[in-house]
Amino acid sequence: MSFQDLLNVNVNDNIDSVEQRKWSLSLQFKAAEFDGYMIDDSDISLDEVLFSPGEESRTEENFPVVPTVINQYVKVVQIGYQVRSDVKIGVQIPLIRQETDHISVVPGYDEFLISSEGLGDVVVTGHYEFASNENYSIWLSGGISFPSGSIDEEGDTPRAAGDQQLPYTMQLGSGTYDFPFEIGYQNKGRYPFSIMFSARVRTGDNDRNYRLGNNYELNGKYNFIISQKTTLFAGAELSYADSIHGRDEEITVDGDFPYPAGITNPELYGGSKVRLFGGVNYFATDWLQLQLNGSKPVYQNLNGPQPKELWRFGFQLSTLF
Repeated sequence: MSFQDLLNVNVNDNIDSVEQRKWSLSLQFKAAEFDGYMIDDSDISLDEVLFSPGEESRTEENFPVVPTVINQYVKVVQIGYQVRSDVKIGVQIPLIRQETDHISVVPGYDEFLISSEGLGDVVVTGHYEFASNENYSIWLSGGISFPSGSIDEEGDTPRAAGDQQLPYTMQLGSGTYDFPFEIGYQNKGRYPFSIMFSARVRTGDNDRNYRLGNNYELNGKYNFIISQKTTLFAGAELSYADSIHGRDEEITVDGDFPYPAGITNPELYGGSKVRLFGGVNYFATDWLQLQLNGSKPVYQNLNGPQPKELWRFGFQLSTLF
């Protein structure tokens, strides 16, 4: 459940360039909400996740602090350049805002909110279409994600007085150099179909002695060309994420149970999801495109107890110049 999933911006989704217009600018907004909990593919209640002193024993699956609703928002500015007909390069600059509601059994923190906001990890990408004709195209995209996002965000939590280091979900970056890549195929015609495999591979450990898990995704999309200006699309995606490697010692506590909340346990991250998605592309002119899209998981198998994803929504405005 990493906000990095929100940053899978695909250079190939921009408007096809023309010879006179080699530059592209894309402004994108994405949002996601998480609410409820799952262990593997089974839902569990907040009462089962929240530890109640004097009524039950503390275990590795209940906690004195429990996040309830997590909202994540990302604004992405993407600038691209068409080097030649089959090669594009681009840079993606994300601005991230996150809010998490909590309940707890700690006096004075029955209900509380923590948030973080700022620059995320900047990504430089390249896109190469290595096979293309009137029937199909095959492309390869890759890049490098720079650790420009903060991993030192702090807030007022029940762990101690004053501000302390926030959990992994509330940080703005990975703290490592990461490598996203994608390979895709699309047939051409009135009802084009595409299939893509993408991944984000993490490298090394960051300054807080952990590394976010690798992410993998298989995506199939079917396009319905309604008119010269309007295209509908729908599809499904299968995603898998590893758990976090290592741990940030500053978000643990002393004792037999070092994790005050599930989101502080690196093993309670990752899992697999199947989402259905759909949306619309509208070409207002030959140089201006609008896109709306949304997705919802239909199956989740999570390393839990872990917050479950409810939905994602995106809006994009793209132009050529």
